[in-house]
Amino acid sequence: MTLDVISWMPEGFFLVTLLGLLCYGITPGATPFKEQLAVPMHLVNPEISGQLSFPEENSSFQNKNALGESLPASGPGHVSALLGAWAIPWCLLGFLLVYYCPLHTLMAGGVFLKDLFSVQLGSVLWIFAAAVLAMSVSWQKTAGIVHPEYMTLTLLALLGQHLLICATDLMAMYICLELQSFAVVVLCSLNYRNAYSIEAGMKYFLLSAFSSCLLLLGIGLIYWDTGLTQCNHLVELLNATNNEPSICLWLGIWLVSLGLLWKLTAAPLHLWVADVYMGAWSSVTLFLSTLPKVAVLGFWVHTWHPLWSATFGSGMTLFSALSLCVGALAPLAQTQLKRLLALSSVGHMGFMLMPLSAGNEAFAALWVYLALYLMTNLAIWGLLMWPFGRPGQNFAGPQYIWDLSALNQTSPAAGTAWAGVMLSLAGLPPVAGFLGKLGLFWWALNSQLYILVGVALVATLLSTIYYLKILKVAYVDMPGNWGSYGKIPSVNAYLISISWGLLVLLLWHGTPLILSSHLLALAC
Repeated sequence: MTLDVISWMPEGFFLVTLLGLLCYGITPGATPFKEQLAVPMHLVNPEISGQLSFPEENSSFQNKNALGESLPASGPGHVSALLGAWAIPWCLLGFLLVYYCPLHTLMAGGVFLKDLFSVQLGSVLWIFAAAVLAMSVSWQKTAGIVHPEYMTLTLLALLGQHLLICATDLMAMYICLELQSFAVVVLCSLNYRNAYSIEAGMKYFLLSAFSSCLLLLGIGLIYWDTGLTQCNHLVELLNATNNEPSICLWLGIWLVSLGLLWKLTAAPLHLWVADVYMGAWSSVTLFLSTLPKVAVLGFWVHTWHPLWSATFGSGMTLFSALSLCVGALAPLAQTQLKRLLALSSVGHMGFMLMPLSAGNEAFAALWVYLALYLMTNLAIWGLLMWPFGRPGQNFAGPQYIWDLSALNQTSPAAGTAWAGVMLSLAGLPPVAGFLGKLGLFWWALNSQLYILVGVALVATLLSTIYYLKILKVAYVDMPGNWGSYGKIPSVNAYLISISWGLLVLLLWHGTPLILSSHLLALAC
């Protein structure tokens, strides 16, 4: 009993935190309000502004002749940012609880497992979530996000991702994914005054419902054929049958895999990603483009990969090659920055699927690439949250490639930051993105996946075109609009600088990252 309480301590702490933020966000005291001071018009001397004349005793007061003077606001000035400021230290405390949690403990009757892998990857999830929330707090003020439920839904999705890493049962996996999807659907459509945001929410909702149908149908077929939902029991069953599953079990594993690949935005299940990334707020897109991939890849490697490899072998090569082709060709004609990054993320997922085709020994290369991808995304979406104003419009982030025209002249620091993250995404030195792709190619060649390596090399060359195009606009082109950059929030500036510095440093001193990735791969 005592061990169960200690094992559930991180989740219990997180639930109490979530309920506390929810209760605070919906109370009347959390909503700023202003009182109105009514002053009769005939009391004001028109010749001397601000002086009051003495009224007659029978003078009447009429509301239509009153002036409204606003008193200082009562309550927090920005409740969503205040909730975010509380959520960040709670995420860091959650990291400490997860990291020092007892290992090799089964929870909820064996549905969840806490071992070295889930604790290490869960710690990465919580730390990166704190960085994402820190970058989102300042953006909420810039974008005018005043929804107190924003932070609650973000933490709810984070809870689902944390539990997904620990899941060993198919039904637990499904519930965790739905917990994440429910929160993300609302987050994507919170900007309900924007038609693109409504489209993003509806598209994510409908296609997420389709992927949920695939998951449920696959789980149903597996349970119908075997009566099992525990993944380790299914692996033992496949080993007992010499990896020759029945048609129902084969189809069930295939459908569940398709549902998971949809969450990973792998081609050809990527059709939602461009519209959702473009329509959602940039802070939501930063969350959506990073943390769900960590959780789903963690579940796949830790729990699902033995089932997939025993049934389909190196069939992941097909999805990896398709994703690489889509990620190389689709962004070439894009001028909208968020759509370009969304479609290029499909190509990066193709690179991350390469180790899943090469075998368990290549997982270390996957974690190196994923860590560098997270750092790069944090920096690039932080740059997209840099306030950028156009004539007649409020400040927002840069939307199109030409918004970066002559950036190196107007803001050399921003131009250098864009150059670093673009080179990292392209996998070119002198930044650490080169190290990530080098490791993937090395393991793929050792696994004799020569065709896939050739496709990846061609995709890298093609993707370099649109990454270098952005640098050409920032360093060579003259400005084609009258937009101007505002002051970047200090927290965002620090996080961008730290991410950029790590990307440069890890190429030359990458031993800690490589050793950590090998330790995580051995814990799978």
